[in-house]
Amino acid sequence: MAAAGELDDPMILRRMVIEDGHSFVRHRVFDILREKYHDQEMYADLAKNSDDEEIRRKAVKKLLDESVLEEVAKNDQYRYVRDAAEHRLDELRTNLWGERSVTSGN
Repeated sequence: MAAAGELDDPMILRRMVIEDGHSFVRHRVFDILREKYHDQEMYADLAKNSDDEEIRRKAVKKLLDESVLEEVAKNDQYRYVRDAAEHRLDELRTNLWGERSVTSGN
């Protein structure tokens, strides 16, 4: 886990977030990704496909893509992840943080 902070390959870090068997490692590595990278495709993939619902919730908070957020808000199995996606949509639609949303059309 300590070495993860030194890695400069987002794909290796992403794989650690998905595959590591320890929750605390997944979450710490996600935090490293969040600090270093702003790849919306990566966050969309994690928000839709991670087996860890808390990682999905954290990824939702970084998303700018309204269509992905709408999908998660409608389809995630956990209410608190759906609520987080709805909240993030509200933030983007009201321009709460001055962020520009995007629509991928997926």
